[in-house]
Amino acid sequence: MVEQPKLAEDKWPEIRKIKASKNTGWEYFGYLVKVIFRELGEEKTCQILTSFMTDNANRYVKQGMKGFGIEGNDAWALASYFKLSTGDIIGYKARLIKESPQLVRYQLYPPCLWFPELDIPPSLCRAMGAFEQTACQILNPKIKARPTKLMTAGDPYCEFVFEEI
Repeated sequence: MVEQPKLAEDKWPEIRKIKASKNTGWEYFGYLVKVIFRELGEEKTCQILTSFMTDNANRYVKQGMKGFGIEGNDAWALASYFKLSTGDIIGYKARLIKESPQLVRYQLYPPCLWFPELDIPPSLCRAMGAFEQTACQILNPKIKARPTKLMTAGDPYCEFVFEEI
């Protein structure tokens, strides 16, 4: 039997492998979105992304809230889930601004990890916002999430507002 290739443990510690895996996965995702856009056009791509993100929210948000130890379902709790999952876990530079108990701004700063060249239409980013919107429907339908700034639209950062209506 031929010896199988292996990564050198001294050059590839576990954390390096995890980071490489994460980066590769997000690059694949970004490229997939661009291929779908190129092949199917903007409207169909938005439909697919909306469906994909809605399904993901239904699959992950409740267990994510529990796993992060987030209690409650107010605007701060929901925005906290996104700060932890997208900021602390995925690696975006993210912050929350609590304007009131009913309104929290969730901001993501450059670089965009999914589309670093910002070379997709803002409509695709809005479609991916179905995750945030569905999370609100699942956990507290009185809270609405809406994008107010998008880097792909020329804004200096992305922002979602979580607001109890």
